[in-house]
Amino acid sequence: MRERLGAALVCAALAMTGHVGAQSPAAAPPLATMLAPLIAAAVTPGERLSVVVMEAGSGRVLFEREPAAALNPASDTKLLTAATALAVLGADRRFTTTLDGSQVGDTVAGPLVFRSDGDPSLSTGDVYAMARELVAAGVRRVEGDLVVDDRALGAEHLPPAFEQQPDESAPFRASVSAVSIDENALSVRVRPGAAGAPAVVSAEPRGYVDVESSLTTTAEGPSTLNIAVTPLPDGRARVRVTGSVPASARSAVYRRRLDSPSLAAGWAMRSALEDLGVRVSGTTRVGVAPDGLTTLATHRSHALSALLYEVGKESNNFYAEMTLLAIAATPVAGLVTFQRGTERVLDWCRGAGVDTRGMVLRNGSGLYDANRVSARQIAQVLRANWRRPAVRDEFIAQLAVGGGDGTLRNRLRIAGAERMVRAKTGTLDDVIALSGYVLAPDPSRTLVFSILANGVRGRAAPTRQLADEIVTTLVGVVRAHR
Repeated sequence: MRERLGAALVCAALAMTGHVGAQSPAAAPPLATMLAPLIAAAVTPGERLSVVVMEAGSGRVLFEREPAAALNPASDTKLLTAATALAVLGADRRFTTTLDGSQVGDTVAGPLVFRSDGDPSLSTGDVYAMARELVAAGVRRVEGDLVVDDRALGAEHLPPAFEQQPDESAPFRASVSAVSIDENALSVRVRPGAAGAPAVVSAEPRGYVDVESSLTTTAEGPSTLNIAVTPLPDGRARVRVTGSVPASARSAVYRRRLDSPSLAAGWAMRSALEDLGVRVSGTTRVGVAPDGLTTLATHRSHALSALLYEVGKESNNFYAEMTLLAIAATPVAGLVTFQRGTERVLDWCRGAGVDTRGMVLRNGSGLYDANRVSARQIAQVLRANWRRPAVRDEFIAQLAVGGGDGTLRNRLRIAGAERMVRAKTGTLDDVIALSGYVLAPDPSRTLVFSILANGVRGRAAPTRQLADEIVTTLVGVVRAHR
């Protein structure tokens, strides 16, 4: 395949200068000449491949193959979520988390309310910072409950299609909530002790996780560590850690999705307060905050343009689904649901000139078998953002850099073409996707591309290689125009 690619790039350079043997450029369209043989040699029966390449400036289509096929785009769905978020929420949008209550002297009289409008980046460290701010304001006691008010993003905590793998405990399938910490994943930290002694085990969110460990440390041998997470009657979680680890093993962190995100955040806040000497007399619960409370501590997130790096570069499902609900909640009117979020994404697409016929959106991350989008539609989304100066830089910045960072850090490392490729990857058991830009010195010559392959189960690696070879060919074409 590399030999074919090398020959193709030579053809590209010659074709763009009009010297391909005795043929004229019109007789042999460069991209069709180069890409069709690559694709024909790589695509197998049962596999569906949709490809669109167009100029970002003019919109002229340079190559297409099954452009209107409505396929599962996997995580390339996040391109639509990010584009709509920049338009609806704005690049400068910051999420706000507060502690609210009625302070009388050193006491919060009545409930202390922990709420947020959907910050996906809120961490245990941020929770401690808010607790310190409360202490700095003179609070030493809470005479009432710690109430988590998570209504800002509605009542749906499991995104559509996530039920397709109900036993999956990995954090990529995390639930969502307006009040969430540490991406709604619990972390189990394991450090070996001396040989023959217990291993050191701890877990976060503090307070939410009850740890039971019989993990031992062996002088040598393999690790036989096992982590089991079970719910407790009060909504918290019990983590049982069994087995053994060798004394030579490094400290490690194991992450699992948690089932009660709002409650977990509440217990983390309670633990932080108690660590800093603030006694909470009541229970920790999820509920509705009373009116008339004063904001006692505040945390504001980074700007949306920075948060979207997790969506585009790292393909973070949790951030994408939180962003979709934030889209649904802006402006506030009616129920906040995933369906409303996807309807707003479709509305944005139509307003941007995207032909949405056949497009199906159910979630914002692309996880599982949820969505149907064509390569032409994704290319139109990419071009629409390219042509909007107000969002173009932020939209491109959140994409992975070929050979540089994110999910492309180990792909598309092309000598002499550093930072030319900006793209979003997509991977499922049966899907490989890659869509983005090949940047040109002349912005009007920048290329937009979308590659969607379905039916590739068992052939992910060669299909991914084909996608990379297609993009490498486009890089050669752009460089030939310099």
